[in-house]
Amino acid sequence: MRPMCLDPFLNLCLKSRAARASTACRLKTSAGWGATGTILKKSVRCGSSGFTLIEMIVVMTVTGILVSVVALFIRRPMEGLVDATRRAALADTADTAARRMRRDIQRALPNSVRVLQSGATWYIEFLPVLAAGRYCESVDCGAAPLDFSSTTASFSFAGPAPVLSPIPAGSEVAINNLGFIDLGVIDPSFKQSDAYTGDNTATLSAIGASTITLGGAKLFPQSSPGKRFFIIGSPVSYACTTGGNLTRISGYAKQASQPSPASVGSPILASNVAACSIDYVQSAIDQYGLLYLTLQIAQSGESVTLTHAIQINNTP
Repeated sequence: MRPMCLDPFLNLCLKSRAARASTACRLKTSAGWGATGTILKKSVRCGSSGFTLIEMIVVMTVTGILVSVVALFIRRPMEGLVDATRRAALADTADTAARRMRRDIQRALPNSVRVLQSGATWYIEFLPVLAAGRYCESVDCGAAPLDFSSTTASFSFAGPAPVLSPIPAGSEVAINNLGFIDLGVIDPSFKQSDAYTGDNTATLSAIGASTITLGGAKLFPQSSPGKRFFIIGSPVSYACTTGGNLTRISGYAKQASQPSPASVGSPILASNVAACSIDYVQSAIDQYGLLYLTLQIAQSGESVTLTHAIQINNTP
């Protein structure tokens, strides 16, 4: 605090206790004769500095004006920055979820992807491939060639053994999965080859150096054009609910008809889903399927819509 002087000539200064403790006021006096013969006393230097109440008010007023002017100019850019950051976060959420789904669905067993809409929720279901290989169909390939005219409990395969250790519970071997094809009216002798109904699957028991051992004897209905077998796990579903979440559901038993499994407790890939639609087109000519996913994420008045196409190999 600035000292207060009581005498305009002597400049006697009063100071606070803290100021007196830190700095003393030194009076320097000098005397001389004035024009009228009076003695003039002059002295007046205080050895401390400060500011007055008026100076403090002026500084606060100027500072307030400057802050108001600066805030007026930076308000819009800051709002734009916040909006852009929010939109970027929404776009990143949608893109990450779509990429995760693509990596997962592209590991599906050929012809096992199916789509169902139930109310405001879309479901994508598939059977994930854990490992694969090529089976032997003649004795020159392996000691136990796979015979499609009789039941078998094991068969030989060519090439290195599939790496799957330990074998997950519920793993199955699938050969030439075609999905459900209603050709009974045209050809009564046609054998279904649908993994969901178990026509072409058998429980996996063990993987040897060159032999696959099944959990029991199995007659596979049809051979694979590429002599391929797949080791598959339990079904996986993605549930996309408008006004809810995008979740990944697993750990349930496969069924002949596509179910609507509960998503409670399942991992959430994206929340704040404002809209969701799924379309699946399967081509029998080039044996590829195309899954279209449209996902809209909305939050705090901002929304981002992402359309993603996933190509699926359906060559059995």
